[in-house]
Amino acid sequence: MNPRSTIETSTSPARHSEDWSKLIVESVPTGLIVSEPGGKIVMTNEKARSLFGYSEEEFAKLEIEDLMPERVREVHKRHRTSYNIEPEFRALGTGRELFALRRDGTEFPIEIGLTPLSVPDQNLVLSSIIDITERKAIESKLNDVTARFKFQAEILNNIHDAVFFVDESGIVLDWNEGARRVFGLSSDQAIGKEIAEICADESALLFEELKKKVMEKGVVNDVFQCHHISGRDLFIRARATMMSKNGVTGFVICAADITERKRLESELLKAAEEEQRKIGQELHDDLCSQLAGIGCLTKVLESQLFENLSKEAEMLKQLTEMVAFAGTTARQIAHGLAPVILENRGLTDALSELVAKNQRSYGIEIQLSFGDEESINAIPKDISIQLYRITQEAISNATRHSDAERIELSISCEKQKVELTIRDDGKGMSEDIVSLGMGLVTMRRRAELIGAEFDIHANPGNGTRINCTVLVP
Repeated sequence: MNPRSTIETSTSPARHSEDWSKLIVESVPTGLIVSEPGGKIVMTNEKARSLFGYSEEEFAKLEIEDLMPERVREVHKRHRTSYNIEPEFRALGTGRELFALRRDGTEFPIEIGLTPLSVPDQNLVLSSIIDITERKAIESKLNDVTARFKFQAEILNNIHDAVFFVDESGIVLDWNEGARRVFGLSSDQAIGKEIAEICADESALLFEELKKKVMEKGVVNDVFQCHHISGRDLFIRARATMMSKNGVTGFVICAADITERKRLESELLKAAEEEQRKIGQELHDDLCSQLAGIGCLTKVLESQLFENLSKEAEMLKQLTEMVAFAGTTARQIAHGLAPVILENRGLTDALSELVAKNQRSYGIEIQLSFGDEESINAIPKDISIQLYRITQEAISNATRHSDAERIELSISCEKQKVELTIRDDGKGMSEDIVSLGMGLVTMRRRAELIGAEFDIHANPGNGTRINCTVLVP
């Protein structure tokens, strides 16, 4: 006889159904506990035994309140009595915290469903129990992350600087309160608009230039001139980086309003320039004149002593030469502090004199080339003086520190764009010096004051190239 047939014929349909029902109950991934109206536990499944740590025999000796923290047992007895009067399906734990108690005394959070069961001669209650420990842990982490994001968003919204996000076409997608203070537009007014609409037409060009730099370098720190919504000039120091937000690739820009600082720096620099001019003028008019007078007197005295006191005359001759050298040095200092030629004859003559003086003093070859001299000499005075000082500092660095044998200096002015380039064949500089060198910092500041782009390209052993580009009215 077939064994399978033997099993099937020896098992009644009722017994077969009972076995299947028990197998299903035992396999349910939810803890199932059946209890009497008085609270005595009459049945559990494998999941319930695993959750609470009791065996089936131990469960048979317990009441439903034994699975709860002691602090809620008396309250639950009252709820159980009320439930038995009007039994119905109830879901508990949503919107409130419920805890169960394991055999080892530890508590764990649960959600529970109550279902009345009607069987012959008695009413029972089926409790479906779900351990939500993992869900609570995830929710806690999500709440922590959400709270952190909210906190960061609150900080971001309340910092003084402008922080905003634009897509690759320049459309504003995010705008903080600092941006409203800097540019004069609320988030409702700014979001969805192009940068050009917010900061005037030339800002479109600024954004394209900024985007290009970010694509090349990854991060850009620069000073830009644009316009406030009121129309006044606005200088901002901006840091821009690429970023993806909600699937959109764009640029996050942090911008600080430095308009007032630039105004103060400009006034301070003008005051310093005026003070240098006064000192240079006094050196030229007073000290140089006195040294010249001393030189004349010593020359006369040298002539008178030459016939009778030749040794003393020779000493006096040396003194005359020293006085003459001191006078020459004082005049050079005076001219450096107060380049009168810049005011009287323009930038081209001032640069030519600067080059000639450094060639004489240091014996270095300096090649100077101009574009249209008339356009160069028409550059506004405040820009001319800064270009002159940048050139002066660059040549000084090259002659004194780089061991250069040749310097190339060029300046041009085309279509209201002035470009100054100083290149030397010296030993170059390390990145630290490029970033922190005092003379280089001063040149950068001077460039910023006139709204110029300033770049230094230098590597040890490969010389240095300085570029300064500025738009003139």
